[in-house]
Amino acid sequence: MNHIEKKSMYSRLFYFFLVSIFSIIFIMYTYNFQINYITLLFILFIPLIVIPILISKDLMHPFNIFLINSQFLFIFNMIEINANKSSFRYGSLPPSYHDTAFFWAILVMVLWFIFMYFGYMVSRKTKTKPLNNSILQITNLKIISVILMLVGVISFLYLVSLQGGFSGIIDALLNRRDAYAGLAYFRKLTTLFSIGAIMLLFSGFKKTSFILICMSCIMLATYGGRGAAFFGSVFPFLICYHYQVRKLKVIKLLPIAIIAVLLAIALGNYRLYKEFKVNVTGIFDMLGDIASSTQGGEILPSLVGSLIKGEIDYQYGSTLVNIIFAPIPRTIWKDKPIIDESGVVGQALMGSNYWGLPPGPYGIAFFNFGFIGVIIIAFLVGYIIYKLYNKFILTNKNYRTGIILYAFIIGSAFDFISTSEQIDLLWYIAVFTVIKILDMLISSFNSKKKLDVKRKINYSY
Repeated sequence: MNHIEKKSMYSRLFYFFLVSIFSIIFIMYTYNFQINYITLLFILFIPLIVIPILISKDLMHPFNIFLINSQFLFIFNMIEINANKSSFRYGSLPPSYHDTAFFWAILVMVLWFIFMYFGYMVSRKTKTKPLNNSILQITNLKIISVILMLVGVISFLYLVSLQGGFSGIIDALLNRRDAYAGLAYFRKLTTLFSIGAIMLLFSGFKKTSFILICMSCIMLATYGGRGAAFFGSVFPFLICYHYQVRKLKVIKLLPIAIIAVLLAIALGNYRLYKEFKVNVTGIFDMLGDIASSTQGGEILPSLVGSLIKGEIDYQYGSTLVNIIFAPIPRTIWKDKPIIDESGVVGQALMGSNYWGLPPGPYGIAFFNFGFIGVIIIAFLVGYIIYKLYNKFILTNKNYRTGIILYAFIIGSAFDFISTSEQIDLLWYIAVFTVIKILDMLISSFNSKKKLDVKRKINYSY
């Protein structure tokens, strides 16, 4: 190990201990510095979560993306709910079972992270085939980006017209499920604007691309999903910028993070109070406001505890095949069964008057196969994640389309057993397949046009 590698390793060790200590102090503060076995479990769990700092110096390492994309706020809410001894709204667990349910839920998460890391390390020891060069080569980025953005804008304007204008879009924030029932395809088409905007980044239009990405985020946010808007536009842009333009650092991302937090709070408050307001209090209070939307501290313990107590049944893989019914619009099949995994969990815990309760990938794994499912699926996730990271990033020979595809699918890959994420994975694979076909058609047309011009010149002579 040379001097530079040693310095890098020491730096990562420093940040690992710094983040771990800061997180442990936060946990102790939240619990009023009172120690119990749940507090100790969380304290032991935190270093396990931030281990990726030791694994790689890449800020956009897949495990860091997993933490930012879903786990940070989910775990934050779990700590808050348990510290405040808030009763579970879902299921019928008695208050006396509160800490026991949390114990099992944390154990499920610990097993998930351990075996996910194990799968990742095993995958590193196996050979990874490089990507096919011809599949990733796109030569008409500018033209295709314009086409994609046009489709995205048209889809958005169509949904605006269905809601009766922009005022209707704002009103629809209060009842997203009914407002956009059967319109999921058009919402998906709007995401093409993000892909087109990022393609402009790879064409050298950095400022234009960023402005368009912000517009895309606003369009997606009008559908009501704060996380879907940010992680369907701005975050993929940051990943692509990090690997293609300039390596990002935490200090440079802080302004974006602060703005994202404030906008998320404002949007959440409108859905609750019909008013875009932001009460700037302490940082923990602000994070708590956003984290509460994940409901992680209620959903996962309620689900795991209810399964262990036998109050609801294991699914034994039934939620894994719901993707078969996904292409059929509910407007055509009125009695279409619940396919979204969060809806299945919601119905199991709440009965017929339910709403979606996303329990995270470990929750779905446990919902289907118990502890053995968590262990096996976590291992597979870790194995797959390294293969994707290696193919699209570590050994990518500057194939820009591959980086864009990676930026949009890597978050879903961690939760590939969930129907909603399966839909996203298939959607983006289909989109990039169409992009490749479109690129071939445009190239063929241009070649034919050049050939015709050449023939005319030769004929004139």
